[in-house]
Amino acid sequence: MRRLLVLLLLAIGVPAVLSGCADAPGLAPVPGPDAVYLDAMVPHHAQALELAALVPGRDASPAVAALATRIDRDQVEEIGQLEGLRRSRGWPAGAGVHAHGTDGMADPAALEQLRGPAFDRLWLATMTRHHEGAIAMAREHLATGTDETLRRFSQVLLATQSGEIDAMRAAASTIAGP
Repeated sequence: MRRLLVLLLLAIGVPAVLSGCADAPGLAPVPGPDAVYLDAMVPHHAQALELAALVPGRDASPAVAALATRIDRDQVEEIGQLEGLRRSRGWPAGAGVHAHGTDGMADPAALEQLRGPAFDRLWLATMTRHHEGAIAMAREHLATGTDETLRRFSQVLLATQSGEIDAMRAAASTIAGP
């Protein structure tokens, strides 16, 4: 399913609907909600990769290790989809404003000193909040965005990350400790 979405994103060359005054001298176009969302989601996904990269070597539980691997794989693929869409639409990096790029963003420094169950608990809580931020961004995009391919991406993201949140909550309930 994801591979099909990647191919679809790269194959469709429908121009994006961007608002603004591109013809006015000295004024840059005002980015539309699609460019804003894409510009915020790429760094958001990049941080998920940073968080997933913290798991190896921390004596994480098998459930946390498996979730980190899955999240890493999904986020790499989705960044590729977003960058492919950016190229197909001709949107330069930074075409949107980073209005929502902080939704669910985390400070990985708190995780760097932990190991074992303490790490697992904080990592799961941090990644859950991070995914909840991405879900909020996707919902907002679905309410305002016009690019159908990016809207489909948002719908898939909602389903995928909601499922991962469920898995993270289930994993958190099995970790012993205070």
